[in-house]
Amino acid sequence: MNFAEARESLNDVIHSPVRLSLVAALNSVDSADYQTLREVLGVSYSLMSKHAGILEDSGYLVITKEFARRTPVTRMSLTRDGRAAFSEYLEALDRLMRGLT
Repeated sequence: MNFAEARESLNDVIHSPVRLSLVAALNSVDSADYQTLREVLGVSYSLMSKHAGILEDSGYLVITKEFARRTPVTRMSLTRDGRAAFSEYLEALDRLMRGLT
C-alpha cells in the first residue's frame, strides 16, 4: 500500500476521535457495558449514544440490552466487520506513520 492509498484507506466512520476510541476499547474485549465505556472515554451520554449509533448503523457495532437482576444493562460489542475495519484502519495509519520510507 503506497502513501496515497493509505490516506484514502482511512475509514471515515472510524476516524472520528470518539468513534476511534470506542472501537479501540471494544477491540480489546468481547463486549463492555455502556456506562463503563462512557466513563472510560470521558464523554456525555448524548455523545456516546450518537457515536455508538453511527457505528451500529455502519454494521461495526452491536448494541444489546440485558438485565442484571432488575436493572437494565446496555452492552456493546464489535461485529466481525467492525474488527476487520479497525484492523484495516490501523494498517493504513501504520503506513502513514512510516512517512515517505
